[in-house]
Amino acid sequence: MAVLTAQGISSLAIELLTRTLVLPMTASRIPGAEFSGSNGDTITVRVPQPSTARTQSSPGATITYDDVDEVPVDVSLSHLYHAKLVSDQELSLDLADFGRQITRVQVAAVATGAENQMATVMNGLPADLTIDADGGNIDAIVLQAREMLGRAEAPLDGRYLAVSPEVATFILALDEVSRVDASGDTNALRNAIIARWRGFNVVESTGLDAGKAVAYHRSGFAFANRVPVVPRGVTSSATAQSGGVGMRQIFQYVPDKLSDASVISTFAGAAVVTDAESGETTPRVVVMDTAES
Repeated sequence: MAVLTAQGISSLAIELLTRTLVLPMTASRIPGAEFSGSNGDTITVRVPQPSTARTQSSPGATITYDDVDEVPVDVSLSHLYHAKLVSDQELSLDLADFGRQITRVQVAAVATGAENQMATVMNGLPADLTIDADGGNIDAIVLQAREMLGRAEAPLDGRYLAVSPEVATFILALDEVSRVDASGDTNALRNAIIARWRGFNVVESTGLDAGKAVAYHRSGFAFANRVPVVPRGVTSSATAQSGGVGMRQIFQYVPDKLSDASVISTFAGAAVVTDAESGETTPRVVVMDTAES
């Protein structure tokens, strides 16, 4: 137990978590201070939006100062966790083995929960464009979505196309698609970026409904994350943050089970960015769905 500390495990866990997350890493990530609220509480986060440069009319002319445009977004936070009772044999493992056998499984569970926060928001959006049942018009539809994002002045950098496995099959069957796995970029493949195509990083997600695809700029979605506060009286606890994502690791003895508990948790939620005046979905999000055959 001497080598297994909450600090060591949390550092390993946050590294695994940021490697495992896919959809949240494509959105505007809004970290914050420790959160002591309740499961399901709604917080308001401010998502920075792209700005436009001005032109000075003449040398020495007075310039205009602009505020950074931020859109307030209400996000409901869910307390995502994985808890496991650790046996005496498991406590004898060193950090590397413990991470491989236990921490990796716990982190994967929390990461899936965070993925589902984003996927649920995307699945709830109505379709703007329709993909043929056989995927025959997938190229034309994605080009149309690209044009819509361009007209909405979505920056070229930070554009993503999140696709369900069915739409991924349509795309990868095209000869002109540059597949990431063919380029030798194992890190990109591990993070589910399957292609760079039509100006998008194409990201596959099993959390999306069958036949669904969403083209967007990262400013079109907000992923809010808060680290739970360390409870009083806990035996050992630590928090870690990386890349706008944070989590808490707890070690606590459970007397009625005669075991130590390992708990990894975080508060997370996602929302689509809407226009402050109209309340409509930002034009930096284009939703596609496949027609029923």
